[in-house]
Amino acid sequence: MSKREQQKQQRRENIIKIATDLFLEQGIQTIQMQDIATAAGVGIATLFRYFPKKEYLVIAATNAITDKMATDVGEIVEQTIPAYEKIEQILDYYINVTKDPQLRLAKFFESFDLYEKIAEESPDQYAEYLSARSKLAGILLTVGDQGKQDGSLRSDADLQVFMMTMVQNFSIFAYKSRLTKHDAYLSSLLTAEKQLFMMKDVFLRYIRP
Repeated sequence: MSKREQQKQQRRENIIKIATDLFLEQGIQTIQMQDIATAAGVGIATLFRYFPKKEYLVIAATNAITDKMATDVGEIVEQTIPAYEKIEQILDYYINVTKDPQLRLAKFFESFDLYEKIAEESPDQYAEYLSARSKLAGILLTVGDQGKQDGSLRSDADLQVFMMTMVQNFSIFAYKSRLTKHDAYLSSLLTAEKQLFMMKDVFLRYIRP
């Protein structure tokens, strides 16, 4: 890669980082392309050369967040502990990552649902989107394989299907439960923490040998 190409790549990554921070802090709907250009120190025309649509930048921000999650989960998976303990830590990770008084990540992913289909309009953006998801999925699938080998997970279950079902549903519920509003009585009864730890317990009971 030439020096010029390296500079372009660095500028692109910087734009994505700044856009991600702005989206999380102020909301996807609130932030305009001019806001991102100003914060990144580039002209609006330059920004549009990198990202012709705001939607593409939202996808890029989502990919960056997913990559960060994959790195975090990867560090859990790399530990020399039984697969069962890794799954427990992964579930705790999703509980903790959404534990934000401002609900920034939960609100981001709720808004992202409106942009997901846009990714298909750009082959490059869509490829990056699928790659980010596949990276995380690949890391998770190794835990199921390890569980079969170390005997910490039940052997009669399809652990690969379980891992993907568990994380996909648990992560979605983690975000949704933080955003759901109830009356005073139900708010005290159905706190996000209570629901998430109950769901965590159900998953862990299912995979015990």
